[in-house]
Amino acid sequence: MSTKAKNHAGKRPAKLLSGGNPQIPKGDGDGPVQDWIAAAPDWKQAICARLDELIEQTVPNVTKAVKWNSPFYGGPGNGWFLAMHVHSRYVKVTFFFGRELKPMPPVDSTDPHARYYHVLEKPGIDERQFTDWVRQAAAIPGWDPGMKAGLKRSDPNPQVDWFFAKQGPWRESFLLLRELALASGLKEELKWGHPCYTLNGKNVFLIHGFKDHCALLFHKGALLKDPKSLLVQQTENVQSARQLRFTSVKDIERSTPVVRAYMKEAIALEGAGRQVALKKTADFDMPEELEAYLKEDAELRKAFKALTPGRQRGYLLHIGGAKKPETRVARIEKCRKLILAGKGWNER
Repeated sequence: MSTKAKNHAGKRPAKLLSGGNPQIPKGDGDGPVQDWIAAAPDWKQAICARLDELIEQTVPNVTKAVKWNSPFYGGPGNGWFLAMHVHSRYVKVTFFFGRELKPMPPVDSTDPHARYYHVLEKPGIDERQFTDWVRQAAAIPGWDPGMKAGLKRSDPNPQVDWFFAKQGPWRESFLLLRELALASGLKEELKWGHPCYTLNGKNVFLIHGFKDHCALLFHKGALLKDPKSLLVQQTENVQSARQLRFTSVKDIERSTPVVRAYMKEAIALEGAGRQVALKKTADFDMPEELEAYLKEDAELRKAFKALTPGRQRGYLLHIGGAKKPETRVARIEKCRKLILAGKGWNER
């Protein structure tokens, strides 16, 4: 028995469930985990204690908890990567995203992402291989049961793979953001040429990149609490969406707890059906050049009135965004066919 487990061994004996697994009240921190280890029966106690030691040595800042009568291990703000459970013939170690480890832990699971490592009394723990799995598992986003009730880690969409396979300055950052996005449980889709993550068909956030940064674009970011003012409004005319920007992979790694928190809140907002209060079309200024064109051209006026409010706003902002009158007139002339066709200014 480890020294830490010995310190917890004098407590009231825990009830052993089927297979000999200790029944320990749920709790956060090392204490409940050591209670669980101290209550493990016969040779399994030493195995569990050694597994715990190896995890601590490999992940010095590991977080621990007992949930569902099993010790859980994770990284701060990065979800859980491993759990243990005692069975009659072995100790089962669950790697929640074991399919991403190389080589994969040997025992398959009905969960499409998890793999198991069964530790028998003999030959015992393969310590070199186990610590390598722990190192890999702790480096990727883990399982977060609080992301949203009923959501499990989603599968990558093959139609989006090309985006992440492209070479470029943000490729590694995109891949890490994808891991975090899939861990949220949202469905991965391709929209506007970018990976977009949806809940029941509604857009929650997407991944995109620019010259100086890459970003998560939250479609209803204006509703997020954003206590540290990290979200960016791209232009003053953007009403709903907000960006969470990054300049490197390390930037994302440092911000992982924040990213998860913003994703979690965005999912909750969408699940609750919250809406951003948008300005009405009538609240936007009508460029005087466009007003004159609509007054003189009955066909154009009728087609413009038939546009959706969103398309109308798009034209008001696009045309009104030009500083010079001649540029505004040129944009009107260029957009006339699109307006008559019932399309937005950036539709083709």
